[in-house]
Amino acid sequence: MTLRKTMTACLFSAVLVGGALAVAPAASAGEFGALSCYGSAKSYSKPAGNRWYPQGGAYLTTTGNCNDINIKPNTTTSIAVCFLPSSGGTSCQSSFKTAPAGQWTVVATDVRDGTRFYFDFGSTSANSGVWAA
Repeated sequence: MTLRKTMTACLFSAVLVGGALAVAPAASAGEFGALSCYGSAKSYSKPAGNRWYPQGGAYLTTTGNCNDINIKPNTTTSIAVCFLPSSGGTSCQSSFKTAPAGQWTVVATDVRDGTRFYFDFGSTSANSGVWAA
């Protein structure tokens, strides 16, 4: 085969494969199950001047997507979780974990779905990133 014929055959094959991929239907969430834990992550942005996120009476809630509470901060931080049991009051972890910048860190394990909580950053510095629970 000449170089020109070989290149034409290769390009034609690539177009066929690309076209087949383009018309393939997208998979629905039902076909592959629920969202993954990290795939359901949400952004946060804690302003300077306080240690907690969120604040002002708002709380975060765990879902069935994760078995744990995870955080991926943009800057290295110390973090703990405070839980809000249905019986009332607040129960905070007794020690802080170091969450390195740009890495997922498990802050609390084996947390029930529907548990309300908030993060205690142990510092009043601003912090942002993503969390998943």
